[in-house]
Amino acid sequence: MLRVLICVSALAVPFSAAAFTGIQLNQLCTKTDVASRSACAAYIEGAADGIFNTIDAIGGTTGPHVSQYFCLPPNVRSQQLTDVVRKYISDNPQVSSYNASTAISLGLGKAFPCASGQQPD
Repeated sequence: MLRVLICVSALAVPFSAAAFTGIQLNQLCTKTDVASRSACAAYIEGAADGIFNTIDAIGGTTGPHVSQYFCLPPNVRSQQLTDVVRKYISDNPQVSSYNASTAISLGLGKAFPCASGQQPD
């Protein structure tokens, strides 16, 4: 029975997964319905949290992608994160084809860089 469950689960996974791109994220974030706005904010916050934890796990500011590192202020709001990321994608059209989490990382790094030697809160 377990083998059948594993086989069915494997078939349910798509054969090719396309990455969510910066332009797709921006398109989602420009929609005005509540569900899209919530999904946009949740995606950006989740990606920011994942990026932060990944970089922290590989050595923080000594990691390989220091230029993509960011330090969010403790009082930052979800809408600020969304606005910053959307502006970054808009100002840097080449980013629109990047993976959405990369666009988020670059946008947050530009808006909220860590001061030299600063550790994130």
